[in-house]
Amino acid sequence: MDEVRKKLDGILRRCDEGVISPPIALMEMLIETEDHHLVAEVLRASNLWSRSAPAIRALEEANSAGCARVAAMLRSGVDSPPENASIEEGVAFCRRLFDWSVQQSEEASVALYSLGSRGLLEAATREIVEVLERWGSLAPKKRALDIGCGIGRMEEALSPKLGEIHAIDVSEKMIAAARRRCQGLFNVVLSTCSGLDLRGLPDEWFDLVFAVDSFPYLVQSGMPLVATHFAEAARVLRPKGEFLILNFSYRGDVTHDRHDVQSLSRSHGFEVIVSGETPFAVWNAAAFHMRKSGG
Repeated sequence: MDEVRKKLDGILRRCDEGVISPPIALMEMLIETEDHHLVAEVLRASNLWSRSAPAIRALEEANSAGCARVAAMLRSGVDSPPENASIEEGVAFCRRLFDWSVQQSEEASVALYSLGSRGLLEAATREIVEVLERWGSLAPKKRALDIGCGIGRMEEALSPKLGEIHAIDVSEKMIAAARRRCQGLFNVVLSTCSGLDLRGLPDEWFDLVFAVDSFPYLVQSGMPLVATHFAEAARVLRPKGEFLILNFSYRGDVTHDRHDVQSLSRSHGFEVIVSGETPFAVWNAAAFHMRKSGG
């Protein structure tokens, strides 16, 4: 228990220092303990020394049911990938995981730090849209491809800002949730995919390919699968098209991620514009922004 308390104190200190936001801190505490009652107890005891503890405690109290659901999802062990699995087995694991998790909580299934709250997820999604606008990645005539679209939250947010969005996911139940969310958005096309490549999508058709927190599962399934997706992104993008990856892996080593993204980009004709920056206030994702050569 002392070791766990030390880790929780470390999370609070990182939040005090502004390294992570209160929602990320609360998510990390739930991941560490899998027990939202213990987290609440630690937060109460930390009020005297941690500047961020009161805000995190208020967040936990306002989302108590969601925190309990997230803790239960973590305790289930469903998100533990098989060891030494083939790429096909890795992708099949992801399909089962997301078919299951979206039934527990749509919001938490795509972002645990949302704590199952639609409002928290929408706030984080708005930040992503603002960054894409700042980078000049959005325009009314652009065609975009979303790899691993989940419940369609990016499609809902980006539909007014893009000409056409094609969104794919390995999970049929995720796509079903996305179709409910995006009903009536006529420039959004949603479909399941194999997770192995982008087969069936035309060459040089898209202006933008983006992946929001889906590449970690490709990395988990094997670097050859990651290389395939870089090659496929290069194939389906027009010359000078943009490739955005928000979170390359969950390894906790952004230096390693930068090296891998730079190497893959060089091999597949991309220039790296943004390499591992953390541009969001709520979400602590490392962002990678690439541009295809040519044109």
